[in-house]
Amino acid sequence: MTNKPVVLGPWAKGINNKSRAHELPKNSVRDALNYDFTDSGFVRSREGYSQTDAVDNGHSLSVQGSRVFLCNDGSLSVIVSVNPLVTQVVRSGLPLDPISYAELGDEVWWSNGTDSGRCEAGNVDAPWSVPTPDDIPLAIAGVGTMLPGAYRIAISHTMANGEESATSEIYSLSMPVAGSIIVTLPLAKPGTDFFRVYCSVADGSVLKRYGDVSAASGSMTITADPQGMSLQDGAFLAPLPPGNIVAFHNGRLLSASGNELYYSQPYNFGLCDLNSGWLRVTGEITIVAPCEGGVFVVADKTWFYAGNDIAESVVTEVLPFGAVRGTAFRHPDSRAVGWFSKDGFVIGQPDGSVTLPQRENGFSAPSAQTGATWVRTRDGETHLVCSLDGTAAYGKDVSPDFTTARMRYDDDSTTVAMNLSNGASSRYNNWYFAGFAKFNGNEYGLDDVGLSLLEGSADDVTPIQTVLDVGKIGLQSLQIKTPDVVYVSSKSQDRLIVTIALENGDTYDYPARDYSEDNVRVHRHDGMKGLMNRRQTRFDVAIRNDPDVGGRSEIADVSVIVHHSARKI
Repeated sequence: MTNKPVVLGPWAKGINNKSRAHELPKNSVRDALNYDFTDSGFVRSREGYSQTDAVDNGHSLSVQGSRVFLCNDGSLSVIVSVNPLVTQVVRSGLPLDPISYAELGDEVWWSNGTDSGRCEAGNVDAPWSVPTPDDIPLAIAGVGTMLPGAYRIAISHTMANGEESATSEIYSLSMPVAGSIIVTLPLAKPGTDFFRVYCSVADGSVLKRYGDVSAASGSMTITADPQGMSLQDGAFLAPLPPGNIVAFHNGRLLSASGNELYYSQPYNFGLCDLNSGWLRVTGEITIVAPCEGGVFVVADKTWFYAGNDIAESVVTEVLPFGAVRGTAFRHPDSRAVGWFSKDGFVIGQPDGSVTLPQRENGFSAPSAQTGATWVRTRDGETHLVCSLDGTAAYGKDVSPDFTTARMRYDDDSTTVAMNLSNGASSRYNNWYFAGFAKFNGNEYGLDDVGLSLLEGSADDVTPIQTVLDVGKIGLQSLQIKTPDVVYVSSKSQDRLIVTIALENGDTYDYPARDYSEDNVRVHRHDGMKGLMNRRQTRFDVAIRNDPDVGGRSEIADVSVIVHHSARKI
């Protein structure tokens, strides 16, 4: 009989759920529950949460510039303080549909696909564009010296700050003799300051600005040819349609709804040309992610619209599949962007290239309809945490050994974490946040209960179970074998447990002799020799905490001393 050590760790590739447990590539594990992988490949307990503020029907938590937005029971608000939660309402009476935001110059443009608005200074809500006036009800010829001929007339609303609406339909008037034009104005839209009147010269096609009158005016008389700026293509503009996703890119506001993406006029964000200012893809758009070199648009496939102006972009298909709605994020250290897909996190670069670090490490991600991504940077390391909705499920391409391990401890498929440096994946349970934000230096998550501080060693008062399943040991030979002792380099708030699972499904637990809270030390788990009588040639090894106790832990490496018998089965 001989004893041979099997040394495991660090695990810089994280979970590999495509390979069988006895074929795990080096630096991979079968499962990791409620752990984060460090840049070095060690594991560290995830953060818990605490200090929950109750929120009714809360959704759409997001940081935009210097403000944090939250929709609370149909009221879009800006958070003023937390614990207790105090908000300032921006717009009330909204449906419970998710809201998308886009910030520029400390103005926040928002939409839920039906409603839209622009949160200005002082948290005052305004429309995307000045309301378009109703069409001209009547224009007649009056006395004057203007030449006879055919005239074209249109009106718009303007504000004291210079903002202007789209124009009404163009009114045509034929004046058989010299005269003037009396334009009857419609009832002004609420909140507008002026009417602006455009007209052409006799038998002309170009409309120019004639003049402005108060919004309270009932009419305006045109007595001479217009001398102002040409209306040009302004005659064909309309308010930018609301979208389920909004974003800015190089002077245009983008608004996506269904399979169409509309884009505003350059630096005239509330207006677009409905004839040409849009693009259409083959499926429902779930992600719009602008970056310096263009815009990633994701529906049933992933496209990159390269260039400084999406109206003149060159489109390339970069991936043959789509993304999970709501999971877009900006890379914290570069010009890149990202989102979550059926192949896990996708990182998109300004040149239109993409990488899939989880897929490269052998991790098959769960699929879902919607989700939210938390970009967490602490202690110099960055992790992406994607919380998926209740439809989340792993596909058929995962190893049955991964499924067995998941079912053994907790089958929660809703949350995936990834170290951004090495792509190492883990998974969380009991983590159902649909939005994340930083407020006054603290990070918060929003779930169906309320707003929680993302700090602590427990989930409110519930201990956090941690499990590191390092896979199956013993395939190297056909001899009967058993673990003799397991050494775990760790620190923890209580004794860790080594669980040995035999091929018939029986499990045996071996607590460490002691534990250390402050520094990583080697801890011995023994008492396993009796397993030799079970006549096993291989066995599973997992290191976990007591789920009833919880507590933080870190694991650097594991050494399993395997006792080999001279006998075979």
